[in-house]
Amino acid sequence: MAEDRKDHHEDVAEEIIRRIEEGTAPWQKPWRAGLLTGPFNPVSGTAYRGINDMWLSLVGRSDPRWMTYRQAAAIGAQVRKGEKGRGVEYWQWTEKHPLFDDKGVPVLDNKGDPVQQIVRLDRPRIFYARVFNAEQIEGLEPWTPPPPPIFDPIERAETIASGSGISIFHDQNDRAYYSQAKDEVHMPTRQAFPNSAAYYGVLLHELGHATGHQS
Repeated sequence: MAEDRKDHHEDVAEEIIRRIEEGTAPWQKPWRAGLLTGPFNPVSGTAYRGINDMWLSLVGRSDPRWMTYRQAAAIGAQVRKGEKGRGVEYWQWTEKHPLFDDKGVPVLDNKGDPVQQIVRLDRPRIFYARVFNAEQIEGLEPWTPPPPPIFDPIERAETIASGSGISIFHDQNDRAYYSQAKDEVHMPTRQAFPNSAAYYGVLLHELGHATGHQS
């Protein structure tokens, strides 16, 4: 297991270094390019977080669904021959133990089944798996993204933006920037952000760059 962990972390580190050298470092941003849902496992229903989220997002797949070979087979799907999976790791911090009374007798529920209690581990158990994107799997229904979040304008932020005198265009897919040459701000659409606070945080940041313009 230690060797698996070492190999996985080396793969992640090498990928990040390569992206930095190419100028495409995966720094955190509050929107996703053309995708409102992050990587998740449709079989377990869990979303990939932390390094797994970034690691899977680096691939640039338009479908956010990822699962293991066995999980795909369990739902009647099949990973295409020759496809390469992506390694992920997950930590187990708790486990279930049977509950006993003061006399050491197992406690039963109203159905006669043993009652389980959740016990936190002193050290997490680390597991590794190889997952495949839905685009690499045959037999799955096409991905239908959820409807975009409802955008709720923040009046104070709108007042600042409109009073800046800067033209704001929502014409970008995966970046936000201020053009000093044209004195313009270019942004992804409002619906690309998870909430209005994230949107205005980026917008006001870009407007801040405009304060250095000669006008």
